[in-house]
Amino acid sequence: MAKLKRVVVGLTEEVLSGIDSLTQETNRCRSTLIREACSFYIQEKRRAILREKMRIGYLEMAELNRRLAEELGADLYEGDDWYGDERVWRKA
Repeated sequence: MAKLKRVVVGLTEEVLSGIDSLTQETNRCRSTLIREACSFYIQEKRRAILREKMRIGYLEMAELNRRLAEELGADLYEGDDWYGDERVWRKA
């Protein structure tokens, strides 16, 4: 395990009581429980940030992808039949 550093963190009595309850239920000491909780929180936050970046990226690319698909479709399938707003594909 990496070298540990001691930090002082202020907690409400409610949070400390919850931690103490979990330490008894899981047979862990406070330090271990808090260390695991912090690691879990960091991992989840990083995943959430990555998911948000991916969501934004997909939204930014959506319009470009739609235009490219329309252009490619128009170039490849000129003369295809249309029915209302939908293209009706003919077999070659």
